[in-house]
Amino acid sequence: MIRHMVCTVVLVALLGVPVPGQTRLDRVMARVGTESLFETDVKAALGLGMVELTGSLDPQTAALEQLIDRQLMLTEILRSVSPEPDAAAIDEEVQRMRSYAAGTLKSVMATNGIDDVFLRRAARDTLRIQLYLDTRFPELAVSDAEAQQYYNNNQSAFSRNGVLMTFDQAAGAAREQASRDRRDARIRQWLEGLRRRTEITRPTAR
Repeated sequence: MIRHMVCTVVLVALLGVPVPGQTRLDRVMARVGTESLFETDVKAALGLGMVELTGSLDPQTAALEQLIDRQLMLTEILRSVSPEPDAAAIDEEVQRMRSYAAGTLKSVMATNGIDDVFLRRAARDTLRIQLYLDTRFPELAVSDAEAQQYYNNNQSAFSRNGVLMTFDQAAGAAREQASRDRRDARIRQWLEGLRRRTEITRPTAR
């Protein structure tokens, strides 16, 4: 989740520059501090797979909330010296977005006023966030007792064809997932703090 959480921006709101020669009549969906998120930001993020929508009944709202988190993280990154992704990783992320959009790519780009420069900038920001989170929130070691507790509390995740795996069989996976869940919880707590410290408004909700 966090990877995709990590996973989302577009155009003026997060890149700071519109496509040259293009005029948009765009609706502000949210303001995050001094930055604005537009309707086209949300649509482009959805079209390029820059947000995760697992089980969401309202994709646009889910996308907007993830864009808000992304803007908060990018603002925080600008306050520190963070590692830069290499060109090959950016190329790979650009290709992932293109592949996600597939046959709708041209339409997504034209409708939302984005170009190849935008794709690279968005890919760079996605990777910058991932690198920042990996540095600030590394996965922590999980003891055998903690792995056992995670296994006991989440046995449905360790069933195969209706048969529960033994703890010995599931220990590695339980340890990895427990560590991942703990990391995700720390990141969520950090984001909640950023939200509390930042003025966030949603003009369209009035």
